[in-house]
Amino acid sequence: MVFFIPVIWVTFFVSKVLPLKKFGLIPRAGTGLLGVAGMPFLHQDFKHLMSNTVPLALLLLLLYRTAAGALTVVVCTQLLGGTVLWLVGRSAIHIGASLLVFGLTGFHIANGLLEGQITSIGIALLVAALYGGTFLTSINPWRKGSSWDGHLCGFLAGVVVAVAFSSSWVAELLL
Repeated sequence: MVFFIPVIWVTFFVSKVLPLKKFGLIPRAGTGLLGVAGMPFLHQDFKHLMSNTVPLALLLLLLYRTAAGALTVVVCTQLLGGTVLWLVGRSAIHIGASLLVFGLTGFHIANGLLEGQITSIGIALLVAALYGGTFLTSINPWRKGSSWDGHLCGFLAGVVVAVAFSSSWVAELLL
């Protein structure tokens, strides 16, 4: 988990020299499947990178402190959310870590409710409110230049992962 944010930053600088953005998630395209796992490492510009770095770092720190199997939660959330986005997303190249940010937000809210962790719910709601203005505008389909469908798929994936992890047999299987 410690290396996740630095890898995003290194990838950003490498993408200034190499055309890596083409490896973003492209719904229903065979080559777009690479983006299911790769999109959180790719960012359009410095502003985009910064807007994902701070909430992602906070949510990863909270995840590390509150959930067993933090890496499994991150991987499952990204793969589930990315796969759903690949299946139902609008036609575009989706890049950035915001699917994961919204996925971890959904995970923390749902996990907090299921486990009775008020602190997790509060921090996740605060990050959601501060990230991209407000949470509801970030999943608004009329918002230009934003992967609203990625945000929504990520959030729903996080909720599903939290519910799955609350089932003891699923948690034992994955952790």
